[in-house]
Amino acid sequence: IGRVNADLYGLGADTLNLEDAHLENCQNQSKLEQWMQNYVNVLCINSWQVKRYIDVYSASSVIGFSHEDLLQIADIYAQAEENWSHTKKSLLDKNECCDSLPVLKRQIDLYVNFLTSVAELARSKWTEFNLNMMGIGFGIMLVSLLVHFLAIKRVNKQYGASFTSHGDSGISFGLICACFVVIIRASSFLSNSFILEEGKVANFLLATTGFVKLRYSIMKKKMLLEAVVFLLLITFCRFSIEVGLSKQAATSQFLNESTSWMTSIASGVTSWTFIAEVVPLLVLILLAYLLYKTISSRSCRGIWKNCIPQIIYAIGFGQLLLLAFGRQFNKDKFLDGKENLVIKTIGILSAWSSIVILLSGQQGPLVALASIIGGYCIVRLDNIEQDAKDDIRDVSAVDPLSVTQWNLLAVCLFFCTGHWCAFDGLRYGAAFIGFDEFILIRQAILLTIDTFGFSHILPIFGLPFLVACQYMLSQKRFILVRLSQAYMMYGLITAATVTVTMLCVTIHRRHLMVNL
Repeated sequence: IGRVNADLYGLGADTLNLEDAHLENCQNQSKLEQWMQNYVNVLCINSWQVKRYIDVYSASSVIGFSHEDLLQIADIYAQAEENWSHTKKSLLDKNECCDSLPVLKRQIDLYVNFLTSVAELARSKWTEFNLNMMGIGFGIMLVSLLVHFLAIKRVNKQYGASFTSHGDSGISFGLICACFVVIIRASSFLSNSFILEEGKVANFLLATTGFVKLRYSIMKKKMLLEAVVFLLLITFCRFSIEVGLSKQAATSQFLNESTSWMTSIASGVTSWTFIAEVVPLLVLILLAYLLYKTISSRSCRGIWKNCIPQIIYAIGFGQLLLLAFGRQFNKDKFLDGKENLVIKTIGILSAWSSIVILLSGQQGPLVALASIIGGYCIVRLDNIEQDAKDDIRDVSAVDPLSVTQWNLLAVCLFFCTGHWCAFDGLRYGAAFIGFDEFILIRQAILLTIDTFGFSHILPIFGLPFLVACQYMLSQKRFILVRLSQAYMMYGLITAATVTVTMLCVTIHRRHLMVNL
């Protein structure tokens, strides 16, 4: 639906400045006339091409142009064509060299009017935005941010919790660092390049928080191993993200810089094939052992190709039902201390993790182990900047930096599983694990679990570990306070990211990548 540019066409014909020059002789006038006539012929072909495209599009598209719009465009085009037929006759009967210039200018204006009208109509139909609804949605997200902030402030005030260290009246460094990281990540969505590299940005910011924890570990001379392991895990996640991105584009920088050994892996080396098959099985056994040891240490009581996945789905769903019914019949024992909170959290995670790992395929056990190691390190390093005497306080706010690390780790796990933020980043094969027939609702649920299992479902259900493992408490109300703080902080971080993303889309709503 574009138009041949007059200046560019005049530049190519070396007649760009003839129209503005004083035409003192008939030779210049004749040259300009010849150029204008050629340009009218080009616009005639241009207009016919656009008119044909509009007709074919309207006939084949479900959401084509309205009948009134098509009639208006057809009238403008018919008027231009009719005038051009008369113009050609007058040019054949001309007597003077300068009589045809106004006629040709009028014909150019008619064709330009048609092409401009088509472009405006297409732009209004194809890039139509309801700014009022967009404004309402953005306002709702701003209200959500305000509600999160006021709720956290009220809970802290009601129970005397604070973000300051013992004997310190100022804001803790962890809160400042957490706010800085969240603002940086949210602001990165204002750039298309950073959106495409979202996984790398989240990994870099997570590494930044890891070095902050390492600094405190060195200063306090404790938990140095956990800090180092956490940084090594972040390095592993960075490598996994690169591997995932290499599937997205064949021109990936990772493939270009690592061609030699990537080629050797792809060529089917026996040792690598053996490792790739055996390591996930060993990790899966290790995960089962860790789950067994965790449950046994607590006071907790409790083949065909397509049948095996279905049995796992049934077991996971059955675990969730048992947890729900157990919650109803044991209300007096629920969350009466740290022990029961850990048990319930492990139960929910074990019910979901089996399904998530199954749908994630061969990489599932490795990502699950990475999430366990990362979560363990975050929990161990939580509030490390405080002195030992500060830990005896009954109520203190959950460390915002730890919640921020939990959120960033969830984002990294999304990209570690080979996903990326595009429709071709969905693993459609996961929707058919255990089933041969296609049922929309069932397959949509499985695809959703595979897409958001490691990035949303497991991190959200595992967030109580930050509360349960932080202090040796047995009073129910203190655990509830910290649990509400953790979830509200997590929600505030997520809401801030979504709000800035909406602002980015609003600003760049006509950007090519947004329209695609």
